[in-house]
Amino acid sequence: MPFRLRISHPGFLLLVTLAIALLLGYVLGTARQDLHRQAERDARNITGILEARMDASLRRVQASLEELASELPLSALAPDAPPALRERIRQQLARRARHFPEISGFRLVDAAGRLRHASEMEAPDISLQGRDYYEVLRRDPALELFFSEVVIGRIHGHPQFYVVKPIRNADGSLAGLVVAAFDLNYVRSLFDAVDLGPNGVITFRRSDDGRLVLRRPEQSGTVNKGLRNNPMHMRIEAGALAGTIRYQATLDGIERIYAYQRVGNYPFYVATGIATRDYLAQWYRRVLGAVSGAAACVLALTILLARLRRSEIRVRQAAVDLQDSEDRFQLLLNSVGEGICGIDQTGHHLFSNPAARAILGYTDPRALEGRDIVACVQTHDAEGQPLPAELSPIRHALAGGTSAHSADEVFTRSDGSRFPVQYDVYPLVREGREDGGAVLLFSDITERRRNEERIEFLAHHDPLTSLPNRLLAEDRFEQARAYADRAATYVALLFLDLDGFKTVNDSLGHDVGDEMLKALAQRLRRQLRESDTVCRLGGDEFLLILSGLQDLPVLVQRLGRLLACVAAPVELSEHRLSTSVSIGVALYPSDGRDFTILMKKADMAMYHAKDAGRNTYRMFDEAMDQQVQESMLLRANFDRALSQGEFVLHFQPLIELVSGAVVGAEALVRWQDPERGLIPPAQFIPVAESSGLIVPLGEWVLEEACRRAVEWNEGHGREQMVAVNISAIQFKRGNLAETVARILGVTGLPPHLLEIELTESTLLHHTDQVMATLRVLRDMGVRLSIDDFGTGYSSLAYLKRLAVNKLKIDQSFVRDLTRDPEDLAIVRAIIEMAHSLNLVTLAEGVEDEGVLEVLRRFGCDEVQGYHFARPLPLSDFRAYLAKQSI
Repeated sequence: MPFRLRISHPGFLLLVTLAIALLLGYVLGTARQDLHRQAERDARNITGILEARMDASLRRVQASLEELASELPLSALAPDAPPALRERIRQQLARRARHFPEISGFRLVDAAGRLRHASEMEAPDISLQGRDYYEVLRRDPALELFFSEVVIGRIHGHPQFYVVKPIRNADGSLAGLVVAAFDLNYVRSLFDAVDLGPNGVITFRRSDDGRLVLRRPEQSGTVNKGLRNNPMHMRIEAGALAGTIRYQATLDGIERIYAYQRVGNYPFYVATGIATRDYLAQWYRRVLGAVSGAAACVLALTILLARLRRSEIRVRQAAVDLQDSEDRFQLLLNSVGEGICGIDQTGHHLFSNPAARAILGYTDPRALEGRDIVACVQTHDAEGQPLPAELSPIRHALAGGTSAHSADEVFTRSDGSRFPVQYDVYPLVREGREDGGAVLLFSDITERRRNEERIEFLAHHDPLTSLPNRLLAEDRFEQARAYADRAATYVALLFLDLDGFKTVNDSLGHDVGDEMLKALAQRLRRQLRESDTVCRLGGDEFLLILSGLQDLPVLVQRLGRLLACVAAPVELSEHRLSTSVSIGVALYPSDGRDFTILMKKADMAMYHAKDAGRNTYRMFDEAMDQQVQESMLLRANFDRALSQGEFVLHFQPLIELVSGAVVGAEALVRWQDPERGLIPPAQFIPVAESSGLIVPLGEWVLEEACRRAVEWNEGHGREQMVAVNISAIQFKRGNLAETVARILGVTGLPPHLLEIELTESTLLHHTDQVMATLRVLRDMGVRLSIDDFGTGYSSLAYLKRLAVNKLKIDQSFVRDLTRDPEDLAIVRAIIEMAHSLNLVTLAEGVEDEGVLEVLRRFGCDEVQGYHFARPLPLSDFRAYLAKQSI
């Protein structure tokens, strides 16, 4: 009777309830803390991966902007930059933009804030004055890189911000800007690939003022908005580089664990937030089940005590209720998704839930009974090496009665296969005393590991072809370079560009183009040794790194095999296509020791292979670089030469064939460089035309020729005309007639003493504009002639329409007139045709009396050439005129 009274005492029920509450609180609290720690680890890992991707992207963009700032000519910033230069600059910017999936375009802005060049449009000429990056970089000469706020791109309609690199003059003043439009859709795609749960959030913010750059999921009206009293941003402002924090967001009122990390040395940071409600959702279900079970247990005990107090007969029913309570506890244990095993002090099995047996590959619930669990599962370490029993962390925890944790370990399944896990070991405690055993909780992290490896792979490989990208290629080059230094061998960088690949994309679509690129990538990979590397730079450009080369003949043989490999037809699912490749080669260490420099030289050699007819290769040599440097030197000194009067005119006499009298002279420009001497026009005229400087040079030649013609005509009985060549670029400007009228007015030369020479190619383009300009010049009284007639697209139809006065027969037909019957027939036909159209004929390149006699017999009107005089300086030409007038 006393025992029954003690059992039925309300205090006993209170103690049991308290024990259950404490046990549930301990287990559930521990599980909750584990989930908190796991969420922090997941947030840190994802944030670290995203930061690495963003840092790599921004570093590549910065490096590209610095290369553009150093490579682009300052003449490209001039307002009167010629179309040819603008197109070349645009193509250069577009090629570079294709290398970066995160860049929607590169732009070039002059010092006045005018957008001069853009990879996405031709001749934009848009004022950017008032834009934050232009005004800040204009005022602050010490600032080397600027990041703008987020804007919506006018061309693509994508959110983007601008990364801006200033181009400085020698005195530090702003010469221009190189701008990269960083497409936030690229960042959005990275964020979208991460699953943080229904209420997870990823933000990309500025670290200087907290302005939002991108948020997933998006919140309307938050972009470019700063933060106030935000605990995470306050840590960033205090100088923290990375960390975790938990708080309730002001924006949506959701509590999350945030991991944040600054992006390299850039004014940005990435933050990943996992909502508490998401990662505790399963825990809440556990709490609900546990509370329900505990409540049922307490209720059962209450009923049991009540019935014991009433009657001993009800004991059997109370036992049934107790069994129900135990079943509920077992149901709770069985519903947990993580593996749970109870083990004694020696590591042998006490109990386990179905999840533990399923993860370990045991289908029979009795398969683990009495077995040494530690010996079954912890057989190898994290590196896959056999693990002796004495080194097992779980056994150490059992022996010391301590807890143990590992976020990256290996367990063994029943079939011997191994898989990655994270586990926790907690000592078993009963009535406040350690029982000599432990509870092992573990979970399979194979899928999470696979996702991490996938993100790591994408950071160093091309997503289309799975080839290494430029970042990994640079690392492989460093390894090859180290081996080459030790073994005294060569490393070859091969820059490959497919010939005409754009046609495949334009005609068959990008899907077919991508399929072809993947097939060619596999071909190239099969052509290489294990020590070699092939990477895709972007578009149809590949880079090959061939290491351990002993001599050049071996390299030449491999280049031949590469050309043949690419040229072989490609069998696709629905098409059979063929292409070829142009290859540029640069060698380490003979052509350079730096990866970027060698790539630049290989790229330069590749363009020479393109110029050589494609489907071939070219080795880099210094002549290529010297050619580029020579062109750049001439272009850099052109303005100085024009302003300091280094250009001079030479005059070649024009002779009337019947009388032998001098009727005028052709003005020919020369460059008298103070250091290099007389530079022939064949060297500097192409540079002037490609840079647009031919326009001011042509106007100077025209005005100087007219001025000198006025001087030599003074005091002579017969008027002498002057002939001036006009570049096609000057003609296309559309203001030639106004320029000629102005110069004639300034110099005082009568219009009929000026003869404008134009090539056939100039006359054949823009016919309406040509006809209008020629009519204005003819109405002014200026004479017009077609230079180098017969070498272009000669046509009687346009000769009939064009209001010209003279045909100049090209010297290629005149020089061998007495020896080549075909040249004889051509010259005769041109003279007869010209006379039938009432046009004057002039033969160029007359060098001997025999040619002169044939031209006299054919009735040619005028001649010029070395037989009479070479192009003469002004003083010599005046002496020649004086001699002829005696």
